[in-house]
Amino acid sequence: MGFYVALLFLTRIPLPQIMLDDRKIASSIPFFPLAGAVIGGILSFTFLLGEKVLPLQVLPVIITTAWGSITGGMHIDGFADTMDGIFCGGGREKKLSVMKDSRIGAYGAMGVVLLLLFKISLTGSLSRQYLIPALILAPVLSRWVMTYAIILFPYARESGLGRAFSLYKNPWYFITSSVIAIGIAILVAKAMGFIIALIVIVAGFVLIKYIIGQLGGLTGDTYGAINELCEIVVLLIFVILSNKG
Repeated sequence: MGFYVALLFLTRIPLPQIMLDDRKIASSIPFFPLAGAVIGGILSFTFLLGEKVLPLQVLPVIITTAWGSITGGMHIDGFADTMDGIFCGGGREKKLSVMKDSRIGAYGAMGVVLLLLFKISLTGSLSRQYLIPALILAPVLSRWVMTYAIILFPYARESGLGRAFSLYKNPWYFITSSVIAIGIAILVAKAMGFIIALIVIVAGFVLIKYIIGQLGGLTGDTYGAINELCEIVVLLIFVILSNKG
């Protein structure tokens, strides 16, 4: 059930809907990396199909478009709200208030443009050897860091979509997600996958501590921002490996 809920919550894959309460939503946390693997599989299939009929220069745009479409842009929206809040100036309460505003501000708009440009350019810079491992591990490891953020760090609001995770979080959820994420990383990229996982969790820790320093805790929006930025970290690592190769 938890894996199915994770797919319903984290993707826009057309699956039969079920009634979700806070406890069911929280039960999906251990399976975030597995849902990421499904996303990565769809992206890999998109690449394998696209390379047969499209110029290679077009594929990074197609892959990035598919990437946002699979999730309905949910994490990108959270990233935009986080950028608006963190960089708006003022204290914690003002930042949290700005993040609740449904309108996108200048920092959010600039952040989304840069984020998509990074995804397109990094995907286009990957060698054939590393492209599929990168497309699989980016959504897997970024969602693993999300479970880390949810389980081990405080929630900043009294309400909100992410509150369900905070109410019913369990340390075992992170342990389970870690086994899944690291197992997939080793399966896809062997020892290098384990090293990449360690780098990403350290990068995620630094990012989380920065956000908490700004907001006093995390929110549903910041979970999305953490996911998006950790995806960039994974792609960047694989681009460095591609250039070395």
